[in-house]
Amino acid sequence: MTQIVLVHGAWHGPWCWDGVLADLRDRGIDAVAVELPFTGFADDVESARSAVAADGERTVVIAHSYGGAVVSQAVSELTNVVHLIFLAAFVNPGAVSALIDRPLPLLEAIVRDGDRCSFDPKFAQTIFYGDSSPDLVATIVPRLRPMVLDATAMLAVPSIPPAMPSTYVVCTRDGAIPAEAQFEMAKPVDRLIEWPTDHSPFLTRPGDLADLLTETL
Repeated sequence: MTQIVLVHGAWHGPWCWDGVLADLRDRGIDAVAVELPFTGFADDVESARSAVAADGERTVVIAHSYGGAVVSQAVSELTNVVHLIFLAAFVNPGAVSALIDRPLPLLEAIVRDGDRCSFDPKFAQTIFYGDSSPDLVATIVPRLRPMVLDATAMLAVPSIPPAMPSTYVVCTRDGAIPAEAQFEMAKPVDRLIEWPTDHSPFLTRPGDLADLLTETL
């Protein structure tokens, strides 16, 4: 039986997939959302790897944002993944990240405290949740968590395995990762889809994400 593993991005948690999970449950589809510990990139990779490896012989994985780098590393030696979906996610298309040579609005919102960093909530609406109401955003901001963000480790992640079927969803109104960077990162991926959304369509288009996941089963 094919199952689905959902991996969230930086500062978020499995709660961001609640709408997608509810829709999948209504369809009778088994799925699990991973909680990354945010104690370091290697720890996040291990959490994702353990969840995917334990999830059956045929597994579909969807990764959002930072979760793309985590998942690319986590599944590199696994044989049970039948499809990878990257949602406005970090994918290394070669030796150098597609993000290095262009401005990244997200960097302005990172608040560093030693080896940990938080997300400045005043940027939440414009960078992450442009399609959501201010009232909804106000309920989300307290749920964002600090994390250890290791950019060097992320840049060292290899591209996705070429034999692994994959889809990239470019969010063209993304305030966090410019669409141009997403298109470049999507070059190694088999299928490209464009959605005119912000960085977080799991909030505004959970049914469409459930449709996309269902198509890969």
